[in-house]
Amino acid sequence: MKFTRAGLIKFACQDKLVIVNQPFNNPAHHNRIIFDAIRNAKNNKIYALIYDKDHSLYLDLKCRIEQADNLIETSTYITPGQHFDKQHWITVNVNLVNSQSELRQLINMSYRLTV
Repeated sequence: MKFTRAGLIKFACQDKLVIVNQPFNNPAHHNRIIFDAIRNAKNNKIYALIYDKDHSLYLDLKCRIEQADNLIETSTYITPGQHFDKQHWITVNVNLVNSQSELRQLINMSYRLTV
């Protein structure tokens, strides 16, 4: 699936009350990955982290342990979380996801875990 970074941020925020910021970015580093954190506006908890790496667009999402294991085993584009707790987070290579509805389900699941 093809998304621009801005398009993915908009997609991940759709129908949700959110805050988008870049709390992990250090302007002193020239070769850095830019992270966009998407937070539940009610409690400031991150439910999505968007970034580009190696010419691919990635999305880190919260996930229940039992669901994470199943998703990682059955989907080649989902791996253990790259930047947070690897038990409660998954990383999705957005360029390889088959459908927007599947991506929407993963994002909504992550958002619900911050409510």
